[in-house]
Amino acid sequence: MASLTSRRVSEVLLALAGACFLVGMIVTVADVILRAVANRNVPAAIELTSLSIGLGAILSIPVCYGKRAHVTAKLLSEVSPARFSEPLGVVGGLASVVFALMLFWIAVQDALSRMGSPETTADLGLSRSVAAWVVTAALAAGPVAAVVALWSFARARRVWE
Repeated sequence: MASLTSRRVSEVLLALAGACFLVGMIVTVADVILRAVANRNVPAAIELTSLSIGLGAILSIPVCYGKRAHVTAKLLSEVSPARFSEPLGVVGGLASVVFALMLFWIAVQDALSRMGSPETTADLGLSRSVAAWVVTAALAAGPVAAVVALWSFARARRVWE
């Protein structure tokens, strides 16, 4: 059941991330075409592209943790896989949990500092406070996914026994 749930959550996050990347791509292509054809631009194109691609990247982070697809150095595990794969897997998983928690904590602190602020984005006029909370909510999935991935790895390899 847990793997089905995590797979569904991963699919939803990837779909949302893909939609964000698609929006960024469409805005960029439309802006380039409009500049070439009519010597005009899409209003707020740079801000729209930046926000959508940035949110897409943030939504992809928990999926990478969940699939244990983050970048790791394989120097030692390639030399002696039987000896190093489990300890490095645990160390990498723990590092992922710590990093995800730190990233989430920083986002929470930023969102709290912006609460009630009248600041808005330059071109779209979006509330920076709301944007910070959207990013924080997206980053909240990171520590959960990292812990689930570490737990699954440890259980599958019976590391704790």
